[in-house]
Amino acid sequence: MSFRFRLQRLLELREQHEQAKARELAAAQDVAEQAEQAREALAALRADSHAHVHRATRRETRIGHLQQLGTVLASLDERLVLATDVCRQADEGVEAAQKTLEEAARDRRVLDRLKERHTDVWRTEEAARDRVRMDEAALTQFARKQEETTTAPAENAG
Repeated sequence: MSFRFRLQRLLELREQHEQAKARELAAAQDVAEQAEQAREALAALRADSHAHVHRATRRETRIGHLQQLGTVLASLDERLVLATDVCRQADEGVEAAQKTLEEAARDRRVLDRLKERHTDVWRTEEAARDRVRMDEAALTQFARKQEETTTAPAENAG
């Protein structure tokens, strides 16, 4: 007879739920990484544009060109602020996904520990049943031998 955990299906569902949450965390981390890369690219572009504006102010450049560069720089500043917000939101998504994964893992571990306890109890009970069976078999054998020894002298006497 083998051990059967009554809540095995629930444990399997919890494991599947945990795996789904792990996939969601990985996806959220990918999104956060892509957002950070985009923000870094914008920051690099803004730094290059700022350097370009700085170089242009040293030379004799037309006012219109400087105004255009200033507008581009302001636009990059706005886009950088938006990219920073996207990164922050993506990081919050990662934190939320991490939290749900931890909760799912905790729920599964609870059932795992319960299964382990039930398995230990079952093993103990099974071992006790085996000892009882072995004792019964030994007592039966002992009784047969006793019966044989008591009937054998009576047959030898007759």
